[in-house]
Amino acid sequence: MIIKTVGFILRAIKFRESDLILTVLSRDYGKIALIAKGARRPESKFGAALDLLTLSELVFYDAENLKLLKEASIIEDYRAIKSDYERLTLALHTVHLLNQLVEEHHPDRAVFAFLHDFLGELGSVKNLDLVAVAVRLKLMRALGIAPRMGSCARGGHKLTNEFWFSPQSGGFVCEACHQAGDTRLSPRLAQNLKMILGLSWGKLDRLALAEDEIKLAQGVLDEFMGFHLKAPQKST
Repeated sequence: MIIKTVGFILRAIKFRESDLILTVLSRDYGKIALIAKGARRPESKFGAALDLLTLSELVFYDAENLKLLKEASIIEDYRAIKSDYERLTLALHTVHLLNQLVEEHHPDRAVFAFLHDFLGELGSVKNLDLVAVAVRLKLMRALGIAPRMGSCARGGHKLTNEFWFSPQSGGFVCEACHQAGDTRLSPRLAQNLKMILGLSWGKLDRLALAEDEIKLAQGVLDEFMGFHLKAPQKST
């Protein structure tokens, strides 16, 4: 069967003499692996359509236990990202994180939309440290496991002006319910984390977090992902 879809190139591994095994986040079929025969040859018909962080239209043969790439053409190459070291580093970290957390053959338009929107805006946003925090929150929301931030994750109580973060309980906890090991957050940081989820990528520059707040946010969110997805991540 021949299938056409669009997808992001997340990873490319050398295979045999001139082939590549591609990990692709496709719009219609989720994360899939494709074999691109002859892709490493100078005269390859695929060209730059198989470069990392490229959105391409893909046509492949889908046989039992084998998906063989037939055609590939570029839809968007995100040149503004690839020409900027810091933006490229953040983009590569994000697709690496996504590749770790997303299972194969589970179509998820929310995850695809997350990556599409993120790469589409990354070339113009200014505060990349803040974007790195947003990546964690927005990806977790796309995966359906965003931290609970509207009420106490441990007791369901209304949150006031005292906030702790508990990865084990799933988000913010109140003063009455916090336990040893929970991380205290300032009201300002807690409010900004909630706002990040509601703002589009292009509007994140309206927020301002201090360096220590960003490091704390990255730390608790990495711990949260590690606890709930069994895949601990290191902060950038």
